[in-house]
Amino acid sequence: MPRARELVLRRLHLRLTAIWTAAWLLCVIVLCAVAIATHARLAQLDLASSARLRATAVYGLTWFDADGRFHDELLRKEPDVIDGDSDIWGIGKGPPAKILLRPQRARFDLPDPDALAARVIRAGGDIAEEGRDRRGRAYLLQAKATYDDRDRPIAAILVLADPSVRDATHAAFVRWTLLIAAALAAFGILIGHLLSRRSLRPAIASFEQQERFIAAAAHELRTPVARLQALCETAHDGREPPAQVLARVERVAGQTAGLVDQLLLLARLDAAASPLNPAPVRLDLLVEAILPEDPRIAFKASESVLNLDAGLVQTAVRNLIDNALLHASGDAGAEPIAVTVGGRKVIVEDRGPGFPEDLLLRLREPFVTGPGSRGTGLGLAIVQHIAQLHGGELRLENRAGGGARAELNL
Repeated sequence: MPRARELVLRRLHLRLTAIWTAAWLLCVIVLCAVAIATHARLAQLDLASSARLRATAVYGLTWFDADGRFHDELLRKEPDVIDGDSDIWGIGKGPPAKILLRPQRARFDLPDPDALAARVIRAGGDIAEEGRDRRGRAYLLQAKATYDDRDRPIAAILVLADPSVRDATHAAFVRWTLLIAAALAAFGILIGHLLSRRSLRPAIASFEQQERFIAAAAHELRTPVARLQALCETAHDGREPPAQVLARVERVAGQTAGLVDQLLLLARLDAAASPLNPAPVRLDLLVEAILPEDPRIAFKASESVLNLDAGLVQTAVRNLIDNALLHASGDAGAEPIAVTVGGRKVIVEDRGPGFPEDLLLRLREPFVTGPGSRGTGLGLAIVQHIAQLHGGELRLENRAGGGARAELNL
């Protein structure tokens, strides 16, 4: 591959990889951010819900009687409520403030629990907030006012939950999420690199095919050009009559023109520059119209209507018939060339030497010919392209008893 083309493909590969990487990383980052934010929110809600549930349980298991005495007998029967992982305070209205409930071993050193309880009692409802104690430890407060028998706020229930477990769990979740995100990012970049290389394969194959086509075309055209040069030298030397030389020049020029036409047609078909113009056509009549007046051809057909490009199909069938006429046996008593049309198929059979077995799978490629062949190696390649444009294929095989069979499926 030329160095300039290799550099272009390399830049294109890097550009495709960069675009894929940017898009993939953006998706991974957004997904990671959403997962971390969602987990943080759920962890916060879970801790707040647990504290609120504990405050509600204490509220439901304690009460004040008509004499203003505080009763916590039922609460004492539920040790899991008091001895959980939270500090529970019950502080009555003052002055002076009365400590009704207190944790056996307080986790948090509140600077002024009495003032906090007084604020809750004045509010007469629930309070939820986060703060820090005198040692700097963070806590989540869930406070609830409790009432006497006349529905007057008389005490406050304070539940202080420890958010460190929540924070540690969230930190572990963030670490694992970032680790997984890094692995996904690396995997995505690798996949993008491989996909971008794979996406360039058709372009590379097309470039290589163009190079092979140009090289083969130059090789095929070199022979008639050399013959024309030789004929010109012969005419200058005067070794042959001018009319005879001119006739040979005309014949070589005609062959060269036909070769150029085939090359141009193959190039247009290969590049999809000739779009199909399909229309309902009687395939049997289409083939019959292009049959040459030759006694060596036997035609058999049944009515068949297909939606196809009449011009391209005529070219394909003509190439098959010309190929059979070129290689068929020249004996007068030989079996004729059979052209059969039926359904979606056109079959051309002859009793010539047949296809070379070692080239049978490659004969549909451009410029592939058997030893001693007088063809250019373009006819079957053109037929293959036309068949593919019509959603079909060209099948080649050798007949039992000698000869070749070409089946055009449309």
